[in-house]
Amino acid sequence: MYQIVHGIAGVAIGSRLGNPILAFVLGILSHFILDAIPHDSNEARNWENNGTDRFVKKIALEAILDLWGLIIFVLIMQEGFGIYLSYPMIAGLVGGILPDYIWGLTELFKIKNQALLKFKAWHTKVHTLIFKPIYLPLKYTAIIQIITLTILVVLMKK
Repeated sequence: MYQIVHGIAGVAIGSRLGNPILAFVLGILSHFILDAIPHDSNEARNWENNGTDRFVKKIALEAILDLWGLIIFVLIMQEGFGIYLSYPMIAGLVGGILPDYIWGLTELFKIKNQALLKFKAWHTKVHTLIFKPIYLPLKYTAIIQIITLTILVVLMKK
């Protein structure tokens, strides 16, 4: 899933909880659950097949744009829907996006920190257990992302 979906899932979790620590942990857990939903595009696979360094740079650019999308979406939620972030919502958001940012930063900057490398290995292991790569055209993966995002926003409003 894109970071906007992971982040809003964390916000939805935090909106139901009063405990930021629990929201953070459940945000991380939600990250892996959401990644079990098919969301990889043929276009992303083509990037990956063009070489690792090029793929990582394109994924980094995508992550930056995705983070901006998440920020804009949160601002729209606040101004348009009156959903204001509490501490548990922020903690859930951070937990929801953190696994991919740890993975991405260790790849992009070739970080050799043992704790981060262990987390990255654990992240990859969990992905291989619950995630089966199913590549779809981008138009279908975008629809999956939008439907998931809509469901999460509806859950927050109730």
